[in-house]
Amino acid sequence: MTKETVRIDSSGAGMAEALGTAVRFGEEASLGKQSGIRLRLLAEELIGLLRGITGNIPADFTIEREGKSFCLKLKGEVPMDKHIREELLKAASAHQNSAAKGFMGQIRDMISAMVLPGTLGNTVISGMSMGLISMGSPAAGLDYTTGAEPYMWSMEKYISSVQENDRNQVHADFERSIVANIADEVKVYIQSSSVEVVIFKKFDD
Repeated sequence: MTKETVRIDSSGAGMAEALGTAVRFGEEASLGKQSGIRLRLLAEELIGLLRGITGNIPADFTIEREGKSFCLKLKGEVPMDKHIREELLKAASAHQNSAAKGFMGQIRDMISAMVLPGTLGNTVISGMSMGLISMGSPAAGLDYTTGAEPYMWSMEKYISSVQENDRNQVHADFERSIVANIADEVKVYIQSSSVEVVIFKKFDD
């Protein structure tokens, strides 16, 4: 397995290097042009998730390759200092009357809700991202007060578990998402302020 990690932050530092690494990994795997573009798009979307989380937050972007199977990871800490707390609450106020935009927007809302202390996180959650959270594990007894209980969400599990009467809406939302269309699986891991988003993709060419 080939693996490389690039340190990035939400101000943009390291992001060009991270994207370049993803492109290079695709070339080393001899991916076709279309697959190479798709790998870069997945990396861009994952890195873009960090831009949407307030504060100058550092994170590790890691890409792993085994043949033509790829795993893209974004892992970082979201420290709840006064500035970040205030910015998240502003975002919560803006989102109170509207659903999060797109699949990655819902994941961003979910992360924001899970790292906010106490019941404040509940005000960040749009209707759609609440649906995502409820499909996570462990859903029962999820502790918003401490945020210490480990939490894992899976795109595959979410799609397979959603109620039949909601399936058309879920598919419509996912059809507009680059990540949901290209990735084989997306997983989100959260424990207290530690967040990791992982994208899996195996190419056939």
